[in-house]
Amino acid sequence: MKKLLKYGLYGAAGVVALLVLAVAIISATFNPNDYKPLIIKLVQEKKQRTLNIEGDIKLAFWPKIGADLGKLSISEHNSEQTFASIQGAKVALALLPLLKKELVVDTVYIDGAQANIIKYKDGTNNFDDLLSKDEEESEQIKFDVDGVKVTNSAINYTDEGTGAKYALSKFNLTSGHIALAEPIDLATDFSATANQPALAANVKLKGTFLADPEAKHFAAKNLDASIKGDVLGGKDVAITLSGDVDAKPETREFLVDSLKLALAGQFDGAKVTLDLNAPALVAQKDEVTSKKITVSLSQEKASDNFKANLILADIKGSPKALQSSGISGDITGTQGKRSINGKFSSPFQGNLESLIFDLPKFAGNIDIKDPAIPNGSAKVSFDLSLHADAKQEQVHSKFLMNVDNTKLNGNVALANFKKPNIQFNLTADALDLNKLLGPSKPKKAEPASQKPADMSALANLLLDGKINIGQISYDKYRLSGLNVNVKADGQKLALSGLNVKFDESQIKGSLGISQFHKPLYTFDLDIDQLNLDKYIIASDKPVETKANTGDAPLDLSALKALNANGSIRIGNLRYGKTKASNVRVDLKAADGVATIAPLSANLYQGSMNGSLRVDARSTPSIAFKQDMKGIAIGPLLVDAINNDMLDGKGTLSVDVTAAGNTVGAMKKALNGTSSLQLADGAIKGIDIAGTIRNAKSKINIFKDKNSIGADQTQKTDFSELTASFNIKNGVAHNEDLAMKAPILRLAKGDSRGDVDIANETINYLAKPTIVKSLKGQGGAELDSLAGVSIPVKVTGTFSAPKYGIDFAALGTAIAKSNLIDKVGGDKAGAVKALVGDGNKVDALKGLLDKNKPADSATAPADGSTTEQPKSAEELAKEKAEQKLKKLFKF
Repeated sequence: MKKLLKYGLYGAAGVVALLVLAVAIISATFNPNDYKPLIIKLVQEKKQRTLNIEGDIKLAFWPKIGADLGKLSISEHNSEQTFASIQGAKVALALLPLLKKELVVDTVYIDGAQANIIKYKDGTNNFDDLLSKDEEESEQIKFDVDGVKVTNSAINYTDEGTGAKYALSKFNLTSGHIALAEPIDLATDFSATANQPALAANVKLKGTFLADPEAKHFAAKNLDASIKGDVLGGKDVAITLSGDVDAKPETREFLVDSLKLALAGQFDGAKVTLDLNAPALVAQKDEVTSKKITVSLSQEKASDNFKANLILADIKGSPKALQSSGISGDITGTQGKRSINGKFSSPFQGNLESLIFDLPKFAGNIDIKDPAIPNGSAKVSFDLSLHADAKQEQVHSKFLMNVDNTKLNGNVALANFKKPNIQFNLTADALDLNKLLGPSKPKKAEPASQKPADMSALANLLLDGKINIGQISYDKYRLSGLNVNVKADGQKLALSGLNVKFDESQIKGSLGISQFHKPLYTFDLDIDQLNLDKYIIASDKPVETKANTGDAPLDLSALKALNANGSIRIGNLRYGKTKASNVRVDLKAADGVATIAPLSANLYQGSMNGSLRVDARSTPSIAFKQDMKGIAIGPLLVDAINNDMLDGKGTLSVDVTAAGNTVGAMKKALNGTSSLQLADGAIKGIDIAGTIRNAKSKINIFKDKNSIGADQTQKTDFSELTASFNIKNGVAHNEDLAMKAPILRLAKGDSRGDVDIANETINYLAKPTIVKSLKGQGGAELDSLAGVSIPVKVTGTFSAPKYGIDFAALGTAIAKSNLIDKVGGDKAGAVKALVGDGNKVDALKGLLDKNKPADSATAPADGSTTEQPKSAEELAKEKAEQKLKKLFKF
């Protein structure tokens, strides 16, 4: 037996010696660097990637096989861009354990590792070709790694589908012994950046960790972690976490010891701190115990401060029935001169196995002090119950709240935590928000966003409830009798059955929002009466000159983001002095274009119906069409533009377009047509007949032209007035004005002129004619002007028009008329030709009766000199002068 053992040992020693000799021979004769070109070629042929091996490969064979690699890199698939690289790596593993399918590895060293991971838009990755798809799943190998040490490494990840980018740099990691289902000592630090969400931070992590997926056992002992940088939407954030955690979720066994979480940083300009302290929590199969857990939160921002403390008292019991004396807490805060103090508490009970928890009486009160609210203070008390079933994903709550004697009560039920389905009822008698919030403060106007609001979160909300509130007061506004149904189904948020009185306006109808990624607002509202003056606040600042000139740029950015479709009907509408009834506005807006059609109303004893289109996509433009019938034009002009120039009742039609970046530019680019038909009205500011009477009796008819300002006490009545306008580049041109008045007639074509809308000026010449039959209308003093055309010049501005009568032309017309009437009979035609455009010589012959023989003159007998007889032409001229002198009483 001893010999057998002896020879056996000799044999084993010989085998070992042989192996040593074989390794020695291989080491002496084999150089792995000779095979670098072959390896590079194989990688290129099999994977279409370029492998670069810059350093020498060093191998070891006994007692451990190992490799010491220098700098190497591998490219992207079919590309020269680098996929991954290392500056150096070293690994060694024992040979004999491999025979037992055990992997025993010395400490692995990796330096300067770099990797660029890309997820393409089609869902594939840039490393998919490196993964084996045909190999069968191999039998699990037990592994034992002495440790891993990684230095100065980095990894970048890009998702081309979402645009997300994540990066780890300056990555260092040191681990202790690594084996399956055994704790690992680990220490790492690195820098992390991301864009979705934005992140830039330095991370440190240290502790002993266990992750056993098969046994569903996870643990962290002596945990010491910190994050510093810009995270969670904040700046200069510092987060620390320490303590021990041991969890077996499958059996609901948990152990927490000395767990502490602390956070501090700047969020939206405010300093925020959060602290959580859980000294001890044990949850086992038959026992649950916990010491007091505390959470505190604070926020500081200038004069706005807020603090809250939450305490979960000691817990005792079993997983099926755990109880606590309760949850309690307090809040304090200041906002300017306002202060808030509150306390709350509730018993707590639950079942860890079924994951059911109850707060049977969560009650508290809040005291508000603010010199801006009535009585300088307000009190709020609340009492609610809450039942939560985490397994069924259901929460039920009933609540009662008193706000300074205002009662609010209702209930809320929630199902499905991932996509919440909420049902609720809210009832209140009266709610005075002024007592809680104080008077509203004017906010600085901010530019309207050109992008639609993102309401995509509503796609995950299911909501069904009712709201009934007797009265709500805020600032100077009052809501009463509010009743509305609220429903959201993931596709649309709808308010139906709306019935509320807002100040003096009773509003009924429905509202809705759909297409949450680019919200579509829908509405269908009936309003009995609305006074817009109450809701349009006049600026306290003086209007700048630039705004008066119309040079202020038009801001239609809000329209670019508007997507709406709806109708509003208003019984009675008032804006300034303008009053309308039966108003209807149907709006469609999308992609920067808004159309209102119809835009209709009854106003000023008549009706209007038309449309308005506004395009804000590039250069703002408008298209406006309107037909007004039976309109009392006088009150409309006074109320709308404070102009009392015209009175009467009739039809007004407008069809215009304009484009421009300012109001002034739009006026100058105004084009289109307009027409007017009025009856039984008056042109205010001038009495044409009275002015002519005064001119005839008091002034020399040969004086120059005169202009007078409008006198609103005077007017020129008419029974009918019509006109049409062609509008081009902001100037409305007319040449078909027609008017019938008791003593005047204005025929089409006798007048023409322009109305400069852009500059608000008038330049118009009208030539009304005195009616020939004047008895009982114009008076005897105008009998001589029957049929005479009277030039009337209208100039000035819209706010201060001027009227001018061409008295010189009027005098000439009067002279002509008087001359014809004085001569009369057969001679009238000759006089008319004389003062008109006829043959002057023939006219004079007619006046002098040239066909009658002239008396002959004889010389005296005494032979004295006698006067030579005058020629017929001289006699005719002399006779005409005498008649003219007699006519004009010279």
